[in-house]
Amino acid sequence: MAHITRSIEIDTSPEEIFDYITDLDRLTEWATIVKETRDLGDRPIQQGTTFSQTVKAAGSVEIDCDWHVRQLERPRHVHYEATAPDGGEMQMSQTVTRLDDGRSKVEIALDYEVPGGILGQIADKLIFEGQNEKEADTSLENLKRILEDGV
Repeated sequence: MAHITRSIEIDTSPEEIFDYITDLDRLTEWATIVKETRDLGDRPIQQGTTFSQTVKAAGSVEIDCDWHVRQLERPRHVHYEATAPDGGEMQMSQTVTRLDDGRSKVEIALDYEVPGGILGQIADKLIFEGQNEKEADTSLENLKRILEDGV
């Protein structure tokens, strides 16, 4: 299973950040891999909430995923698990930590397994992992820009 961890500091309170990142209707504003979120019943999300998404892997491959909120500790931590019809699995945690002077640290941890056995693992190492790291960095930069500058 591949593992990616990325973080960024944002000049905003943990509460504001957490409310924004767990508002799944707004994910496409900042999360570059998310194309669409569907079938979302609970707002705001709660532990046990389920929803579906179309995400873009490696910049262009669209994958439909079914997600489940496994843990939710407002305004600090949320953990999601997903499955894709072709056998892929993904887990994502988002953790927000209060820092000094009203700043916060946002950390995203992503674990995923691409389908296809050994060939899928090779493709992940050669293609997907680097692209997914770039997407995570860009998403966090988008989040920072939106929350600090309102853009």
